[in-house]
Amino acid sequence: ISRHTTKKKKMGTFEQARVRLGRIRCLMDTIRCMKQGESLPSAICFVPREICVEYEGEEPLVVTEEPKEEAKVVEKLPEGKRRLICLGRPTFTSDGGWLKVISPCSGWVCLQPSRKQLKGKVRLCGTDGEELIDWQKMVERMCSLQIVKAPVLGNNFDDEEMAALRNPPPGWNLAADEELAQFLARQNGVTLRSTGCTGTEGMTYFTKVEASSAEQEVKNLFDSNPETYWESDGNQGDHWLRFHIRPGTVIEKLALIVDPEDSSYLPKRVVVKVGSPGNLTTVHTHSFGETEYDSKELNVLPLPLETYKEMLELQIKVCHQGGIDTRIRGVRVTTRTAELLFPESDALAGDIFSAEKIARYPKLQAFQPKQLFNRGLVLKRVAFLLDQDLAYLLPRWQMGAGSFGEVETIRQLWPLSQRRNAIIQDMLSKTSSSYPSTRPTVFINRIAARAHREDTSRDPECKNTVFRQLQRELKKSAKSSSYNFRWAGQWNQWWECKFVQEGVIDQGGAFRDSISDLADELCPSDPSSEVALSLFVRSPNQSQDSSNAYRDAYTPNPSCCLFEDYQFAGKLMGAMYRSSERLAVSLPQFFWKKLIQEPVTWTRDFISVDSAEVKLIDSIETMSRVDFDTSFAGVLHYNVVLSNGETVPLLPNGDERLVTYDERLEYCRLVKEKRMNESEAQIEAIRQGLTKVVPADVLSLLTWQELELKVCGSTEITIEALKKSVRYNNSSFNESNPQVQMMWKALEQFSDGDRSQFLRFITGRRRLPCTVYVEPCDNGALPTSSTCSNTLHLPKYSSVEQAVDRLRYAAYNCVAIDTDMSPSPWE
Repeated sequence: ISRHTTKKKKMGTFEQARVRLGRIRCLMDTIRCMKQGESLPSAICFVPREICVEYEGEEPLVVTEEPKEEAKVVEKLPEGKRRLICLGRPTFTSDGGWLKVISPCSGWVCLQPSRKQLKGKVRLCGTDGEELIDWQKMVERMCSLQIVKAPVLGNNFDDEEMAALRNPPPGWNLAADEELAQFLARQNGVTLRSTGCTGTEGMTYFTKVEASSAEQEVKNLFDSNPETYWESDGNQGDHWLRFHIRPGTVIEKLALIVDPEDSSYLPKRVVVKVGSPGNLTTVHTHSFGETEYDSKELNVLPLPLETYKEMLELQIKVCHQGGIDTRIRGVRVTTRTAELLFPESDALAGDIFSAEKIARYPKLQAFQPKQLFNRGLVLKRVAFLLDQDLAYLLPRWQMGAGSFGEVETIRQLWPLSQRRNAIIQDMLSKTSSSYPSTRPTVFINRIAARAHREDTSRDPECKNTVFRQLQRELKKSAKSSSYNFRWAGQWNQWWECKFVQEGVIDQGGAFRDSISDLADELCPSDPSSEVALSLFVRSPNQSQDSSNAYRDAYTPNPSCCLFEDYQFAGKLMGAMYRSSERLAVSLPQFFWKKLIQEPVTWTRDFISVDSAEVKLIDSIETMSRVDFDTSFAGVLHYNVVLSNGETVPLLPNGDERLVTYDERLEYCRLVKEKRMNESEAQIEAIRQGLTKVVPADVLSLLTWQELELKVCGSTEITIEALKKSVRYNNSSFNESNPQVQMMWKALEQFSDGDRSQFLRFITGRRRLPCTVYVEPCDNGALPTSSTCSNTLHLPKYSSVEQAVDRLRYAAYNCVAIDTDMSPSPWE
């Protein structure tokens, strides 16, 4: 399959630079138009009016009434050479890429099937037989500097289709673009390839698969049976699988299917090499975290291969928990043909924009599916341009083009990038360090820490908090040079925790519990409890606005100058990002955006800190003179109340100077400036600690939502999500067991906060993702847990009401790991 018959002439260095700068110029112009809500550049929205399809094959070319495989057949064009004239804009469905035929018949033809290959040659060209100009070539033509003549669109363009792409729908804005990008990133969409084949169909893309050992079991990788597997037999680090790829097939994704219950047989660190026999090059290395096994699929190839490679080799260097041999239960592979007929950037299906799917995206619900489809296509093209020259746009790279400031505006489009994740993994890998040879032991007195939380006046310097105790203990027992947390993803337990006066041997549970205690000191989950540390304060939203989504949020204390503590908190956040551990702190959108230096606004972002202030200032700006004089004349001064309750002047002697109606806009500007920068020094200190663990360039490639999720975990614990995380240790003890059904009925009556606390009781974590094991227990009125193994020991209960009472009591009251040291009211 080819787009044209003429052989591409290899570009010289100067020509490559000229074309690259043209793409970047187009990207910058597009971003500026998106920011201002204007019509987009013609080049990125180019659609050819007509396309000529030249087909020569061994089978008839089928034309159908609709772009569906099962649609009525209009005509079967006989095998041999055929020439069709089609409309220039392809349509995509789950069956593949289609063109609308207008001559010699009328209908639809699938030229890029997703589940098979055409048995013939296809050439796309212009109606004059010359090379086909698509939008990518039009960007090069229109936006690259020309010396001889001014660039033009030409005659073969579809003005109506281009207008639909260029002009945003009425009422559209940048916030809608960001939400649409989030929507697209969460959809499987349509690909021009085989879609994640397993079983015998997956095997069709390889001519042979070799293994380091047990080659007779390789067939189990492709039998679609989760009970069978390939298990290596040999020395640790010497295990490999070698895939000989069928000619013309490009591997885009390769995932290993595993069972989390295989424990030490799970692959931990995998190296991917590609090339030809005897000449393999490493393209990716990944160490899997604890929670990545929960999905049962380990993606070992995050960045698609760009061209056909004869061989792909997976080397399993390290197994989970120090295991010797590995066990793989299947392989899932996604492929495409060596040369795509249609641009990958145009592969978008219109049927994904159903009312059901966009229900969680309020900014999109006012628009028609066709409008969303057109804008989504533009966003995919923008993401393609980003990917093409990403290395030249990064802010601190030596060859940077100096245009990253504009790209920052559309940071929410990063999830659409195909190359970003591989670049992030590469930077994390190159900046990681070897983990310390010995694990430090820390002694934590949680009884003293609990007493401090109950009455903070007893310990005004907060020396007894878990946060401060941990700081002191790590300084005593760990070298600062080696204890930099850049190895956090390679070590499951960063310190051994000994709780004073508590019977516990730390095999991971106490370590995680110390992180949960620390998080609860920084941002208490109980709204009635005192804040144990002065680093963060309850945001004004906690007391002023019951409708705000960030009602439980905290914000850095504007008057706190403990910058070393803030840096330590930032280092812990970096460790969480590199690992599968989570620090369950509740911080607002405004904080996370400032932390990664994503642009912030007063109305969209600061509302997550103080919505009452935002609404007040916005109303003052638009208020009439009569309303202002009625409400504020003689009472409004040039001062403002910060998040910690402190009143500060906006101008010298601002406490004494009244605001007049004519000065109200200046007053509002000063309020916004002061409030949005009230915690600038504190956030900067946290960022300094964070960037000691995670490179600043990685942060520049993240959205704030991605950083928050990696550091804090999921904020919502639904019954469905919790069920997916649960494993049963007994074959006869599963979801159909009455004892288990009683537990789920009880948990359905829990709030998200209750379920978070219940999760912590079992695992030491307050947020998903993590794996929970449940096994029966016949004795005891209360459930018990083994946090080291994430196991709940579940008693029988006579009613749902009783189960609710006992499970909730255990979740909130059994705070010590050795719970049998304290009697319960039911014993």
